[in-house]
Amino acid sequence: MEEAKSSMNMIQGSGENCRKDESDMSPEEEDLIRRLHRLLGDRWGLIAGRLPNRKAEEVENYWKMKQMESFEEHKIYKPICIRLGPSFKFSMPSQ
Repeated sequence: MEEAKSSMNMIQGSGENCRKDESDMSPEEEDLIRRLHRLLGDRWGLIAGRLPNRKAEEVENYWKMKQMESFEEHKIYKPICIRLGPSFKFSMPSQ
């Protein structure tokens, strides 16, 4: 009897750690998330309601992960400070 309880606890406990990874969205789910986000904005509960077996936090985490990947791909590095040449003249407008 005690063995049955401990094996049930192991089964139940292992399910908590075996969540789906956000990156395993199908192409159809990705497309639907993109279209629904454009339509609904950050209403993750409504978007997740259209996806079978997905929770709002899964969809939101997936969206944020994709946004960060996109940001990193299109990142533009700009200098913090621009060196001005000797010909530059700083003037204040006269009043």
